[in-house]
Amino acid sequence: MKDKIKLIVTDLDGTFLSDDKTVPQINLDAVKACREAGIHVCPCSARNIGMLSAFIREAGFDGLCMGCNGGLIFHAATGEVFRSVQIAPELVEPAVRVMLKYGNKMSAMTNRSSARYGFSKEEMAARKGMSVMEDSGSVENFINTIREECNLLSVWMDHEQHLPLYTDLSDIGDFELSAADLDHVHIMAGGATKGSACAAAAEYYGIGPENIMCFGDGKNDLSMLYYAGVAVAMENGMVQAKEAADYIAPNNNEGGFGKAVFKLVFGEDR
Repeated sequence: MKDKIKLIVTDLDGTFLSDDKTVPQINLDAVKACREAGIHVCPCSARNIGMLSAFIREAGFDGLCMGCNGGLIFHAATGEVFRSVQIAPELVEPAVRVMLKYGNKMSAMTNRSSARYGFSKEEMAARKGMSVMEDSGSVENFINTIREECNLLSVWMDHEQHLPLYTDLSDIGDFELSAADLDHVHIMAGGATKGSACAAAAEYYGIGPENIMCFGDGKNDLSMLYYAGVAVAMENGMVQAKEAADYIAPNNNEGGFGKAVFKLVFGEDR
């Protein structure tokens, strides 16, 4: 498979990262082996450029990187934005007003900055990467901060209300919804998915889906798992991700990403 795979796209949380948000050594070794073999490895996360920067440096990602759940693609070396799919400014406030019907904790991301509403300092400190966000103080300030530039909205809510939320949002515009965890839902502009980001990266690198291997563990990874020529879900992943996969990798805390890359791409058991 080494000659077939030209690009590996991996989710971070629950996939490339351990539960404590560290990177297993075997995953670092796998990225290095891929780089030496001329295979690009691309992270794909709900995080934006600022939140991804530390992981990019640690892992040695050196090509395109995907953020904001596929709504953002940028170059690892320079931070230059290659693709940014944003929610139309006139839809931001209506979307936030709908979100308030389902939850009172929200966050938003642009290419480089973030905002939040409704979280205590203690709650934010417990979420790695989110504690740097400034509290908006009020819904109005939150809306005004993100109105002109917003790639990703998130609302913490009862997961069973996902469909009613989507129905209400559909009445005001075109949105994509996805969920990485059971406690919150991501909202992006129509067409902004991890799968569409993979397609854009494939065009950039001049390859096809058959040359791409994708790793994921959650519902928000489904679009790229379905797109990829080789789809790999984590042993710890949601059942929907496993059903979409061609292979199941070991648990993320065991370096499942690295073990699967060495086995599937290089034919090595590690």
